Amino acid sequence: MRRRQKRIVSITTIIVALLLVGGCGAWFFLQSNNVEDNTDIAQNHEKQDVTLEDSEVPMAGEQSADTDDVGMSPEELFQAFCDGKITAEARSYYDDTTWTMDNTYFQFEDSTPEDELDVTMVVEKLEPVDLDNDGEVEFILQNSVYGDMCFDCKGGKVVCFAQGEGTAAMCSYTKYDGAYWIVHSDTTHGGRCTYELTKFNGNLEVVDSLGFGWEDWEDTGVKTYYQGENEITEAEYEALYQKVFGDN
Repeated sequence: MRRRQKRIVSITTIIVALLLVGGCGAWFFLQSNNVEDNTDIAQNHEKQDVTLEDSEVPMAGEQSADTDDVGMSPEELFQAFCDGKITAEARSYYDDTTWTMDNTYFQFEDSTPEDELDVTMVVEKLEPVDLDNDGEVEFILQNSVYGDMCFDCKGGKVVCFAQGEGTAAMCSYTKYDGAYWIVHSDTTHGGRCTYELTKFNGNLEVVDSLGFGWEDWEDTGVKTYYQGENEITEAEYEALYQKVFGDN
């Protein structure tokens, strides 16, 4: 009887010991896995941080600027455009249309084969002029058919803000009322002669405008003169024309 009790106690003791050993082993195994998981999570966070720092992806709305272009002087930017190394933003006289312009829009006579010359595309460089009245000069390419192409070059960008857009909108400029104005004119078609002047500020915004001309649609020799929406006399027209173009 005593032996049986001793045997039962021994077996019970062994079972309890095995349960304790198994429980401790399971606890250590779970703790080990938690440590490994936490380590992996921390390492993944570090990898993500490094990836974001190394990629240098710009935030939404940001634009990456070409530091070489930004560092160029206005003269260097204009020359780079003429050489075809960079493009320009072109803006329409008629509406808000814009497009990308490169040096295939014009030709220089000294660098274009004679059999490829197109009179509507051949240009020459004129002396720079402060066309937007901001104290800094703008650059001009002149074509004999459509007139001037006017370029503002700064901050790494080239903008063609005025140009001839057909023979009904030949582009030039004039000095009037103490400022430079861009002129779009139509003087070659029958029945009319028109001049549309726009004055720009340093942000290439139109701050003033002036239109005048004459009409004789029936070719009677009797012209109707106007300034804006108002009819004026021939003498008033001649005086205005002299003020706008007389000293140029």
